[in-house]
Amino acid sequence: MKKSILKIIISILALIFISTQVFAQEKKEEEGVSINLAPLRQEQLVYSLNVFDGKGWSGGFVPKTENTIYLIADKKSAICAKKTLVYFWPITARYMAAWRTLNEDIEGTLEVIKDEKVIKKLQKEDTVLCYPEGYWGEKNVLYKGEEARNWYNKYKDAEKKYYDELKKYYDARMEYRKKLEKFFEEVKKRREAGEKGPLNIEIPKEPEPPRAPDFYVTEPKKYYVLNLPAGRYKIRVRAGDGTIVEGSEKDVLVFTARRRGGVGYEIIPGNRWTQKEECNDPAQTIYAAGKNVLYFRPYSQDEYNELYHNKLLDPQNEGRIENWKWVHTEPIKNVYLTLFGREKILDRIEEKPYKVKQIPGPELGYNIVEFKEEYPGEKPTFTGYQLILSENLREKSYKIYLQSKEKNNENLSGSEREIRIIKKENANFLYYLSLFPLAVGGVVFAIRRRKIEK
Repeated sequence: MKKSILKIIISILALIFISTQVFAQEKKEEEGVSINLAPLRQEQLVYSLNVFDGKGWSGGFVPKTENTIYLIADKKSAICAKKTLVYFWPITARYMAAWRTLNEDIEGTLEVIKDEKVIKKLQKEDTVLCYPEGYWGEKNVLYKGEEARNWYNKYKDAEKKYYDELKKYYDARMEYRKKLEKFFEEVKKRREAGEKGPLNIEIPKEPEPPRAPDFYVTEPKKYYVLNLPAGRYKIRVRAGDGTIVEGSEKDVLVFTARRRGGVGYEIIPGNRWTQKEECNDPAQTIYAAGKNVLYFRPYSQDEYNELYHNKLLDPQNEGRIENWKWVHTEPIKNVYLTLFGREKILDRIEEKPYKVKQIPGPELGYNIVEFKEEYPGEKPTFTGYQLILSENLREKSYKIYLQSKEKNNENLSGSEREIRIIKKENANFLYYLSLFPLAVGGVVFAIRRRKIEK
């Protein structure tokens, strides 16, 4: 808590500092003097990361100020020592890397040390990230070595095939337009000649565009690939001349989940689909007011130490070592979302794809509709279970849980959540109730003041 307050204070002071500097710059510019407010950049040895986060692989970097790298046990993670320019960004109170200005690999052998002994010596390998559902998909996989090169070549072949087919499609499209023009000319000519009834003319067939590759693979990059059991380690880079590269020594904390196989939900409100919420604790209650549409996306989840996992996602992150957090791993498929209330099953909902469509005009709104492919290769915005909470629900409390399609509608352990319906009737009473302490305070203040005046 103290660290969070301190971070807020630093951010406020940074904003004040930037504002005063901008004002000073404007004043100097009026006087004809130019001032450069670019943040100070320092050359540093940092570690670039592609680490397994429980669900997939995510990137980051470890600046000089962070001494420890956090990794999940028994999973591949890619790291690489690099030289870059690092600067402090006051608005976010974080160190940033200027990769575009300087991005130089540090060559050498990565040594992994346990109990003061070197247990591994690693050389760099080709690594790629493969996105099986496309670049914007939820899932990715890290491949290394020959497997990484094979996946990249497979993607490049698919990409080349797509562009070749796309060129043929554009040529066929031009030919189609020519045939279409001749078709309309022929129809017009026959009609003007007085020909009636159906015309025996073949209608040109419009060509279909090719489908783009449904997966994506990044370009191979050289990284050290670590896969370690839980424990504490040290790493360092040893250069070709046998010396230890200065600044390359870091502690590595490899941790594992405390509990596995839980059930969590990502909830997409129908009236604000970009503001997704999570309900991961089985004891957590979901509140809904009046008529509402919620889209549920169930996930398997594992429980990790909050500080360790936050530092894994971003080494400059914060967290509390005494706290634990649930992390979504894999989407749960082949289940029903069941709504239970009034001692019976009210609805059993199946997963469907949905599309978010912008409302034309100045309203700047959107509609969520069931997805139907209108163009080749088009994909839904998301898939989920639509739960419609109508105003006619009389009870205040309901339950949802998952039932397996493969196991004769067996309930999934840990999937149950309570939904409480907040009624809007007499809601104004709450506002009046909140004013009561103020009224009491005002009366007490008036009485005390009257006593003092006497």
